[in-house]
Amino acid sequence: MADYYTLVTGLPWLPEQMEKCTQLPLSRIALERRLTLLNETDQKVLRSAEALYHPSLSDMQPDQARVQAWQQQVDQLPSETLRQVVGLRLEIQTLLAALRYRRRPDTQAEHFQGFGRWTQWIRQHWKEPLFGLEGRLEFLEHWGELFAQGQTGDLQTQVDLYLWRQLLAVERSHHFTLETVVCFVLRWGLAERRLRSDPDAALNEFQALGDALLQHSGIQQRLTQMFEDSYR
Repeated sequence: MADYYTLVTGLPWLPEQMEKCTQLPLSRIALERRLTLLNETDQKVLRSAEALYHPSLSDMQPDQARVQAWQQQVDQLPSETLRQVVGLRLEIQTLLAALRYRRRPDTQAEHFQGFGRWTQWIRQHWKEPLFGLEGRLEFLEHWGELFAQGQTGDLQTQVDLYLWRQLLAVERSHHFTLETVVCFVLRWGLAERRLRSDPDAALNEFQALGDALLQHSGIQQRLTQMFEDSYR
């Protein structure tokens, strides 16, 4: 069994509020070094959860084969908590994909593919503005307004804030477990994507790195600091 206590206590602090995360607390290289404390089985679980939670751009629009693959991978996660965490992410992705898909010409409800609880409901309520889900999902009305106004950046921020809070809640309720580690890494991924899409935040991170490097002289020292010390 992995030494979760040592690993969790060795992870840096991420703010409780996503908007306060103006720079990454460590580099991916440094994070990966800490994650070597996980055994091989746990590392595979983490990689699977990350791939599902932070899909590549080509994986964003569900199709039948992709949805089946998602379901198989979610079912293989070793705990109900992780299945719920990743499943919620894919359900939200399905909901947003449905809004985008419906805007295409000549689309039909029965052709839409999605993951989770809401897919059949979405097909049955295809012509309703928010698929009749606004009464079930308190956040959906606001998200729908942002989507309708074409404010995709603000919509992504709202989605990420919601996911951030969900992940943080799991971290708080699971102490020194694999779930703690996975949810931290997933939050780290949200922060990384936000930094990359936020020029001001990216500049803050760059300046912080530059300030740290200027405290040392010599090319080798700067390279060492860049990859090992700057984000600790």
